[in-house]
Amino acid sequence: MVPVVCREVHPSAKKKPITNLSLGGVRIYSDDRLDVGQELELEFFLPNGAFLKAKARVIWIKELPPGAKGVYDVGLEFLALPKKAKEELGQVLEQKI
Repeated sequence: MVPVVCREVHPSAKKKPITNLSLGGVRIYSDDRLDVGQELELEFFLPNGAFLKAKARVIWIKELPPGAKGVYDVGLEFLALPKKAKEELGQVLEQKI
């Protein structure tokens, strides 16, 4: 598991663990129904205490069975990942903690 959590950018959003993360996108669990093509702004909280923001688009969504980590399993591709954010994320991925 990647030692990073993320949430959508809005006050009531909960932080959720990430199980699949790359410089190209992320897989998240969501309790909200999202649509393929929908764009989101996400916040990522890194193990070193830093956080970064990224824009992403839903590329697939799958409903999960009761008792799973969320109602939906969602694949997102990054649309905009600032250079500094990409560097910090790359460092986390290289550590493979």
